[in-house]
Amino acid sequence: MPDIWKRVWHEKTEAESDIVSQVWGSSEDSTPSIATPAQMAPARKNIGIFSATAMGVSLMMGSGIFSTPASILKLVGTPSMALVLWALGAVISFGGATAFIELGLMYRRNGGTMRFLAHAFPRPKLMLAFLFSWAMIVCIRPGAIAANGPVIGKYWLYAAGQSDSSGWQARGVGFGCITFVTAINIVSAKWSLRLINLLTVIKIVVILIIVITGIIAAAGGIHVEHNDNWSRGFSGTRGDARDYASALTKVFWAYDGFTNLVYSLGELRRPERNLPWSISASVVIVGILYVLANVAFFIVVPIDVAINSEEILAAEFTFRVFGQSVGKVALPIFIGLSVLGTICAQTYGVSRLLDSTNEVGFIPYGRRFCGNHAKLGTPIYSLVAIYALTLLYLFAPPPGKVFDLLVDFVQWSTWLFYGLAAAGAIVLRYTKPHHPLRTFKSFHPLNIMFIAFCIYITVFPFVPPTSDTSDAPYPFYLSPLLGLITTLAGLIPWYFRMYWWPKKTGVNLMAWIESEDAEDVHGAGFDEHDSEQRVDQVDESEPDVKEQTRTVDDKQANDEQIHVR
Repeated sequence: MPDIWKRVWHEKTEAESDIVSQVWGSSEDSTPSIATPAQMAPARKNIGIFSATAMGVSLMMGSGIFSTPASILKLVGTPSMALVLWALGAVISFGGATAFIELGLMYRRNGGTMRFLAHAFPRPKLMLAFLFSWAMIVCIRPGAIAANGPVIGKYWLYAAGQSDSSGWQARGVGFGCITFVTAINIVSAKWSLRLINLLTVIKIVVILIIVITGIIAAAGGIHVEHNDNWSRGFSGTRGDARDYASALTKVFWAYDGFTNLVYSLGELRRPERNLPWSISASVVIVGILYVLANVAFFIVVPIDVAINSEEILAAEFTFRVFGQSVGKVALPIFIGLSVLGTICAQTYGVSRLLDSTNEVGFIPYGRRFCGNHAKLGTPIYSLVAIYALTLLYLFAPPPGKVFDLLVDFVQWSTWLFYGLAAAGAIVLRYTKPHHPLRTFKSFHPLNIMFIAFCIYITVFPFVPPTSDTSDAPYPFYLSPLLGLITTLAGLIPWYFRMYWWPKKTGVNLMAWIESEDAEDVHGAGFDEHDSEQRVDQVDESEPDVKEQTRTVDDKQANDEQIHVR
């Protein structure tokens, strides 16, 4: 047990344990070249199968399971139908996960969806990959962080005895939490990672407590008020297609995270084994726990109370099971801490994504503003930029419904690009049928089902609802429209960066695609075993390369001797 705790608390990152030098091309204004990924020093293989699975499980278990069940119930009408959607979400997510497994094994470098879209749809001028990077940095991640902030506020204000925890009070608490997390990330990468690890443990424990107590309550071991949530079956289920699209958006908000590992594939050991097992296991584990948690919620909390509880359904559950001191104070505090862990992980990851987009040349002169601070070792400029965008999303929406607005807003772009990436797996099966690193083939019917649902939840939010929405705080189409506008707005920087700038300077911003394709065609691997094979091949079959290297070394030695004389 001490060894396990030591690994959770003191596990170091690649940046902390090994300083890896990177070879960058010259400044864009002096030479028409951008460093390609093949020129970069290889990432250290520090992720095994256990850590890989934990990465998916910990990020999928964010605020979604605590904050969305009540709103999903309100949209579909009955707990039975809500449970069907949660189970369906697991199946659909698994279908998408298999596509990401296939793509991840083909392109075993950091970058994830950005690289998948670039290789599957390189024309016109890497547009989809660029728009994904734009949406993730400008829209998806800052909006998700802003959506999670008020959730913490609602749970902590509930624990403090505040009857009305909506509006500016919850946003104020969220502002404090987001500021704290950003400050920790700026000051120390080491302590930000330790905070993430600690809060992830709390998150998993809280979910398990809810599941276990729900099972005990169902067996009669804990006395709770009787309700007809499950005995009513599907009686009272609603049939509005747009409501189901909105409900599925919230379900997928909770399942979003199974793709997290693909952004760190360059650090994964034995990807041909660990990637399929870890992503599949994370979806299965989380799917089972989500279904059981929803069963537990609606065993204990009556349907009318559950609908009115909105984002604090889990707090209402703990109050009815454990009473005032534990249920209404202690566990809501820990639930808020678990959501804080999600904000920590999101902040840490998106700040590093800025450096990845700079690596492939999407950010003009990005190296001047990205990268780690010389003393602190953290990407300060990236963190400040994400912080500013997050505050914009936190305070701009109307009071009271910030969470629902932001969830639908960021999820629209998220699942649009996830669906395109899954479609890319099918496209690449035909455009590159003999790719040497395709060691796993996803099941196309599952992929198509995933793509179909991605289309469903991106199209139907624009369909007018059949019910009266006159009392809604904002128009039904506002969230998806904002997602669409934000994504399409990326076409402006894409044009200037990928068309205008190369014509002016002669810089080839697609060189990294050509480099990776050439390397993959020659069967280059990315794990330690393959790296050793490549070294052996150079030693045995490429003496001219060795001779060139030796000549350069001799020249450098002679120059040093002349300098000394």
